[in-house]
Amino acid sequence: MAASRVALISKKIIKPSSPTPLSHRIKKHSIFDQLNPCSYISIGMFFPKQYNPTLPVDPTHISTILENSLSRALTSYYPLAGTIRDDGLHVECNDVGAKFLESKIDCPMSEIFNRNSTKAEELIFPTDLPWTPSKENLVVAQLNHFNCGGIAISVCVSHKIVDGSSMTNFINHWSTMARNPSAPIPSFQFDGGSHFPPVSSPIAETILKSKTRGNHPCISNKYFFSRSKINSLKAMIAAESGTKSSSIDPTSVEAASAFVYKCIASNSTRPSIFTQSVNLRPIMKKWLPEEFQGNASFLFMAPEIADPADIKLHRLISELRKEKKMYWETTNLMSTMLEKVKSLQTQLERDHDDEVDVYKCTSICKFNLRDIDYGWGSPIRMCLGSVPINKRILLMDSQNGDGIEVLVSLKQENMSALETNSNLLEFASPSLGL
Repeated sequence: MAASRVALISKKIIKPSSPTPLSHRIKKHSIFDQLNPCSYISIGMFFPKQYNPTLPVDPTHISTILENSLSRALTSYYPLAGTIRDDGLHVECNDVGAKFLESKIDCPMSEIFNRNSTKAEELIFPTDLPWTPSKENLVVAQLNHFNCGGIAISVCVSHKIVDGSSMTNFINHWSTMARNPSAPIPSFQFDGGSHFPPVSSPIAETILKSKTRGNHPCISNKYFFSRSKINSLKAMIAAESGTKSSSIDPTSVEAASAFVYKCIASNSTRPSIFTQSVNLRPIMKKWLPEEFQGNASFLFMAPEIADPADIKLHRLISELRKEKKMYWETTNLMSTMLEKVKSLQTQLERDHDDEVDVYKCTSICKFNLRDIDYGWGSPIRMCLGSVPINKRILLMDSQNGDGIEVLVSLKQENMSALETNSNLLEFASPSLGL
């Protein structure tokens, strides 16, 4: 679909409803913040036309509700209304605000759905986002009106401030404020930097390079794993693990992510390494307060596999579980992470030199995205912003809960090979970009 069918109606800056206290004006980055880029993570939500006379349908009314509630939400998530300092180690919480855009899309919402395309879904996101780095406007939201009366809301949030878990909390918090304007404004803590300080710059630069857009153009395709296919895949992996004593029962995310990695790597002759971004909050409860928000995810790395033919899914999952167990049992999380960060730096440098392929997987499954409700019900469809970064795998629950959607980003030649991979197509149905 052509971007010319999107017309920008308005552009506003939304500031927090209450000023940030002077004691909170400077937020120090943690190691988790430092190792994430200044680009955005994003999600889009589609809402059909409302026929309930008690719900808002007037475009002006809808935008007013969203703007006012966003202002209140930014009071709690005050670093998102700030500016990232040039030193890359601090956020100045100066209440410059978030960017709020409103557009008109000249087609019915059903046309987006019928095309079943990541390219069509991209129309609801702000132009040139989400993967353009920025040190200001750390939240960019866009309200899109379709000519059928339906709307779509896209939200882009700086990955330098939040990860998938905190982004989901922010959107849920914003939607609560929209649904209930008199809801109390809670206080959160963004003090990860006090507990987990940054590492040396050379290490951080290597890891950041792997998370930003490279010189090689990439495309994103989406694949859907139904619940029944995931169960079949899990059974296959369990059987592959052999005897009952050594058998593993993989989770849906473990099964789908490991399987997609194997399908991609099987088209290459290079050694490969699979990494999985893991939410460390359950482990960090010993050190962080319950009200903590921000980045708290870290890459777990499986051992290098020299020959793609040697990739065994049960073994791969087992190795990642060993890694997780080591984090659970550590008495010094910062020391453990520093050791792993140095190892990760080495492998990513090899990846940059084309000596090995490092695949990076992230899941936002079970993040309660289906509970988002701005006052007109839950979205009928959700999507992630496309990721123009090579060798990326993103997973999210399907909106009706009957499976998992996997967004894969690869170079064109590698994607062409994946599109015809018979093993992948046995378990997943594609939603290919145009």
